[in-house]
Order: sequence, then C-alpha cells, then structure tokens
Amino acid sequence: MSASPAEYSLPVRRPSFDLSEDLPRYWFRGEPFATHVFDALSSVFPPGEAYFVRSVQRFQDEIEDPALRKAIRAFAGQEGQHSHQHDRHVKLLLEQGYDSLAWRNDLVRRMSTWSIRRLPRFSLAGTAALEHLTALLARQLLSQPERWAEGMDPRMVPLWQWHALEEAEHKAVAYDVLQRVAPGYALRATSLAMNTVGLFVEIMDRVVYMLWKDGLLFRRRVWADGLRFLFGRGGLLRGHGRDYWRWYRRDFHPNEVDDGALITSCLKRIEAQLA
Repeated sequence: MSASPAEYSLPVRRPSFDLSEDLPRYWFRGEPFATHVFDALSSVFPPGEAYFVRSVQRFQDEIEDPALRKAIRAFAGQEGQHSHQHDRHVKLLLEQGYDSLAWRNDLVRRMSTWSIRRLPRFSLAGTAALEHLTALLARQLLSQPERWAEGMDPRMVPLWQWHALEEAEHKAVAYDVLQRVAPGYALRATSLAMNTVGLFVEIMDRVVYMLWKDGLLFRRRVWADGLRFLFGRGGLLRGHGRDYWRWYRRDFHPNEVDDGALITSCLKRIEAQLA
C-alpha cells in the first residue's frame, strides 16, 4: 500500500515563535522530569531531523514517481524548519546551563553522517521507523490538546502543535521511499525495534543529565512524578500499543491509520497560532 498524490499534502510553513530567555526552566506544569522529557526530544531534533532529510534525499534519484519526488522535497522543507526552530530552543537550554547537549548533538551528527555514507538503506529504514514513532506522539499531542497543550507555557504550545501537525502530514514519505528502494521485511522490522530502544535510551540519558545539573537526580518525588508522566494513566507512552505494533505486519502502511480528520480539525487552530 502506498500513498496517492492527494495524500502528499505537505505545505512548508515558516513560523516564528516567541522563544524568549525568560521561558521558565520547568515550563510543563512546573514539573522537572516532564519538562526535561520534552526538552530532551527538542534537543535531539536538530541533528535528528537533518539525518532524516539526508537519509531520504540519498535515494531521491532512484524514485520515478513524480508525486513522491515532490513529497521528498516538501518533506525536506518541513523537517528543515523543525530542525531550525528546535535549534532555537536548544540555544535556550545551553544558556540555562545544559552545556553537554552541544557535544551530544555533535556526536549524533557524526554518527549520522557515517551511517548515511556507509549504511544508506539501514539509515533510511531507521528514518522510516523513527517517523513512525514521532507520528504516534504527534497523534497524541493533537488529539488531546486539553491534556498536553494546557500544561505548557503558552509560548511553547505553537511550537509543539505545529511540529505535531507536520509529523502527521508527512508520516508516510520516508516509508514510501523505503518500500521502493529496500522493501525487505527483515530490515523494516529490525529498524523499529532498534530505534525504539535507541531513542528511549537517548532521551533518558538527556533527562538524567538535565536532572543532575538541576540537583534533582536523586529526588524520589521527581522520579515518581516522571514515571507517572511516562507510564501512568494517560501518560505520554500509554495507549500507543496497537498502532505501534501495526508496523510489524507485512502489509503495514502508515496511512492505514487515517489522520486526515485530525489534521483538518487542528489545522485552522494551529495556523492561527502561527499567524
């Protein structure tokens, strides 16, 4: 199953966000752990999104479908904006004293460059798998704005809602490229398993580092709140099971979960936030 041209509707937006220096350190519900989970995701996006773009563009000359070639260009445009906007957030985090995020991102960039050069199909499969994971999180952020957006500092809401919207819009692009150049099931299945573990470890490493810098790493209450935020009822990682495991079916395609109605319902509100 592949996307039709009509399903590649990927406008490249160029928003401007108010990410000022007086943003509270704990801008999500005043909770250190929950805030740092979002901070960790935001901090890994600049090198991660660049990796996504390069791994997909590596194969654009092998794609004959003009609609998919156009979608690759739009995908690169959207992801480039994500990288740019989250890099602004990273600069705020560096100013708050989380200096180690800079060398962590440099390491990710170096590893990504090596992977795309030496293991291009593996890199593309990893991108498709990570796009699957970000689509799951995007669906949650968009479908439950009262739970997630209302907990954020108002200046962060447009950034995360816009990013989630575009992840939902372009969730099938990397997968469709993968299906054309490396359609084997084993590569696809292995890539999601490896990248699920890898992303979780990377995010938790950054969360632990930031809590350590805050002097909160060994606070029992902080960890209790954090585990509830991740795994408790309505937690960030709860409720994804069925959609996550769809990936491992041989006939899976990202568009079998139709986010069209969700995108339409959120579009005007989010674009109004960006205006």
